[in-house]
Amino acid sequence: MKYSFNLVVQDNKRERSEKLVIPAFSEESGGHVALKLLAYMMFIDQQPHIDEDAGWHFVPDLIARDDSGEIKLWVDCGTVSMKKVDTIATKVRDKIDFFVFRKTKSDMDKFYKAITDKVKHLQNVKCISFDDGFVDGIGAALDRTNDLEGYIADDMVNLTIKNSFGKHDAYSTIHRIAPETDDKY
Repeated sequence: MKYSFNLVVQDNKRERSEKLVIPAFSEESGGHVALKLLAYMMFIDQQPHIDEDAGWHFVPDLIARDDSGEIKLWVDCGTVSMKKVDTIATKVRDKIDFFVFRKTKSDMDKFYKAITDKVKHLQNVKCISFDDGFVDGIGAALDRTNDLEGYIADDMVNLTIKNSFGKHDAYSTIHRIAPETDDKY
């Protein structure tokens, strides 16, 4: 199944409009597609690609490259194995931004606690999550074709989705963990 979006994304600086298609695997939940969509919208200025092979052993949910083709952003969404996080955190070093998106703050906090003593280069892993019910609510509201308007600030996201199901408005705080300081960033 494929989800198509007519996106209008705003932040404090500008507005971008574009069409996005997110292919979904047969067992992929709407919530996971919603996480990919949110990651795409948050990094839209970096011209990311979804499910593009990075040429490494693992495939990210979202990737962006610089003008020379080098990876500059790697995002994994939802459940990510400890081995994958450790491998990617080791490979990215300080030259690639590596993010893990989780649905809820409690899920992100559990994930971070679980990787704290097991990932060698924890300082390279940044985590982002949202308020309870936000991601799953978006996932449940998605249809094959969607018009989506979003406003994203440093600490919040506000979305309006219109499709054959009707109109769905959603708002969430953006929760973050930056392991290098063990603080929110």
